[in-house]
Amino acid sequence: MTFPRWRTRSRLYHALRMLADGLPVTAVAHRCGWSSASAFIDVFRRSLGYTPGSHHRNTGAR
Repeated sequence: MTFPRWRTRSRLYHALRMLADGLPVTAVAHRCGWSSASAFIDVFRRSLGYTPGSHHRNTGAR
């Protein structure tokens, strides 16, 4: 696995945990190092097959 791929997976792992804790998508994007929420959402959807907002809703996070 290349370093950029490892870094993206690590960032997504931490993002999933933050979303499950109820943090807003925009805050998660910036805390995990993405320059914009839209860039984060794009990578999240391409990697996991669904949006961070749908993950946020499906985990029952508030």
